[in-house]
Amino acid sequence: MKIIIFGIILLYCRASTTNIVIGVDGGTESIRACCFNADTGEVVGKSSASQYKTIHPHPGWAEQNPADWWNGLGKAVRGALSTLKGTGDYSIKGICIDTTCCSVLALDENHEPLRPCLLWMDQRSAPQTQEILDMARGDPSLEVNGNGDGPISAEWMTPKSLWLKQNEPEVWNSAHVICEYQDYINYRLTGVLCASSCNAAARWHWDGKDCLQKGKGRPLSLYQKLGMSELASKLPSDCIAMGKPIGNGLTKEAATFLNLPVELPVLQGGPDAFVGMIGLGCVFDGKLCLITGSSHLHCVVTSQASRSKGIWGAYRGAPLPHLNFAEGGQSSTGSIMRWAKNVLFGNSERSYEELDEAAAKIEPGSGGLVALETFQGSRTPVTDPLARGALLGLTLSHTQAHIWRACLESVCYGTRACTEGLAAAGHECDEIILAGGVTNSPLWLQLHADITGKPVIVCETTNAPLLGCAILASVGTGIHDSIEQAVKAMVRTCQRIEPDPKRAQLYSDLYEKTYAKVSPAVRPVMHAIGALRGGGSGGNNAIISPSLLSSNWAEMAAEVKRCIKAGVTQLHVDIFDGVFIPSPHALTFGPKMVRDIRRSLTPDEARQITLDLHMCVNCPQQYVQAMAHAGATRFIFQWEAMKNGFDDALSLAVNIAEAGMKVGISINPETPVANVLPLLEQELVTLVDVLSVNPGFGGQKFQDKVLIKIDELAQWRNINRKEFLILVDGGINKNTAPLVMKAGADILVAGTFLFQHPCGIATGVEELKSKACK
Repeated sequence: MKIIIFGIILLYCRASTTNIVIGVDGGTESIRACCFNADTGEVVGKSSASQYKTIHPHPGWAEQNPADWWNGLGKAVRGALSTLKGTGDYSIKGICIDTTCCSVLALDENHEPLRPCLLWMDQRSAPQTQEILDMARGDPSLEVNGNGDGPISAEWMTPKSLWLKQNEPEVWNSAHVICEYQDYINYRLTGVLCASSCNAAARWHWDGKDCLQKGKGRPLSLYQKLGMSELASKLPSDCIAMGKPIGNGLTKEAATFLNLPVELPVLQGGPDAFVGMIGLGCVFDGKLCLITGSSHLHCVVTSQASRSKGIWGAYRGAPLPHLNFAEGGQSSTGSIMRWAKNVLFGNSERSYEELDEAAAKIEPGSGGLVALETFQGSRTPVTDPLARGALLGLTLSHTQAHIWRACLESVCYGTRACTEGLAAAGHECDEIILAGGVTNSPLWLQLHADITGKPVIVCETTNAPLLGCAILASVGTGIHDSIEQAVKAMVRTCQRIEPDPKRAQLYSDLYEKTYAKVSPAVRPVMHAIGALRGGGSGGNNAIISPSLLSSNWAEMAAEVKRCIKAGVTQLHVDIFDGVFIPSPHALTFGPKMVRDIRRSLTPDEARQITLDLHMCVNCPQQYVQAMAHAGATRFIFQWEAMKNGFDDALSLAVNIAEAGMKVGISINPETPVANVLPLLEQELVTLVDVLSVNPGFGGQKFQDKVLIKIDELAQWRNINRKEFLILVDGGINKNTAPLVMKAGADILVAGTFLFQHPCGIATGVEELKSKACK
């Protein structure tokens, strides 16, 4: 009897022990770790993250220190482990890591970095992408780039390697290894240098299936044509599929560093986005993973490795050796809706939900209104960087609701075009697994289903890459027998949206008769506009914005009227709190003054005037709602007030946009332009305020050194095809105006020159415009 009871207790104890796997997501700004129940995929404890810095030596360049990755990994894993206390008995089975893809490193003979990594977003190798197409056109390895027609992204391994060889020969010649973030971290964990077959297939021009055999699947003919045959021997010689064990697991040093057991299995991971496909359950033929945000990324799992113009891929042996996937993309999707709300609708106080509710009452087709979503160019199925957005069919009967619905529909039409492009290449999908911002809009989810004609699936998980790592680790350690089995056990669907048959047929007719015909019809016009338009104003059509800091505060309403009479369309209001600039004299306006300025305008004037607030304050977050309610058009915050850099700035920018104001960022004369480029990449910022004097009161001398910064910012904007304005603030007069406009500015803020002009503000405005044009 005692033996039986003891056996029951032993079985109970075994059953109550939770199998744990650790997923790690090495992102652009931070690295995050989380513990998962290896059987069910449920989070155990809490996730833990550690931030690291990105350095921008020049516009368009982005670098990180690999030591920061390693230190951050330790903090994140130890932090996640610390949250397991009190969660019951557990047994840690393995760890798997995903990272950013194409963050490239050069290592010496001891596998130590020779230089900072070239981060995935680094664009310095853009010239090399065209060289590769010119020098190696027809090479079979390039078929994954639009069937050999391109484009090739500057993010990829081959152009970055070519840049290193051409521009840093001393680094190139000293490099025994060229590898990625993924490979370096796994080496530090296990002592084994190997590549992820998913990275190699999707971004290295390798064959993801053949490369699993040592020395196979490498594009040797491509390297030979580019004059860098030695790259083949510098890249890792071993390639391991995602979910497979690396070496003997954690070394003693790594185990001690992470507070984990020696020889704990380390399972191969891969690129964050493609590990995320697994976390969303997109591992079955015909499933399309749609990642939504400012843009759309489409990844369809396919049994065919066929290639075609107008798609990227198909990548053979990716994300897993027995699979293939192909890519499509839309450059501007969620960013269009943000633009419509904040720009086209004049900072509408209506929420996204209210705008959706009004649009839902409009019939399909938006009353004959058709939009093109290609505001930032077209990725696929037609690659055209000069493509632009449009609204066609406008009448006086159309309302905001019609325009809002037309924009929503245009994104879904573009998604249909991408899925049809993929299908034409042999990569048909039967349903769409959707993640990201669109999941917040029931109307937009339904439109994606109705217009594409495909069911749309939404999963429970909010961090697909982390769950993807957990799935890979659970299979690699034997908890589940296959990826497919693990997905069925660990990925849960929370919503399935079926196309409405009647609306789907109606939208199919509208797509074929309108949207599909509009884009090719307007393409020649868009190209002509692009040739004329270029980037910034570059010395023409200067916008003059009077700084009310230099006005007579006792007669503010009258001063505002003088500015409007002078023909200006923008007013600049500096807000100081006496803390950010520690001076009792650095105290200016608050929400009441802003509200009174707005109320002093007639309805027609209010519609025409942009009211910019330059928030030179210590905690700008506290002012967002108050200034939005006071009637501000744009909320410009100081980069230097962001204690945690990018993360604080991004959070604040989102809050500003959600409050219905345009987002602006201001930088002091000493702050490098490179500091704010990651924020500009997010396409939330509509204006960059380059201070040409130290923040404070008017009358200061213009600092010539900012001309270089303006030029850097304008060049980066043109190269990356971003749509923000460059404002120069401080020391503007008839001598400095032409200099800053020539450097690339769009808006000139002038205070003392205008309000103390002997002939009045109107004459001062005309003088500045005249000088700026010259």
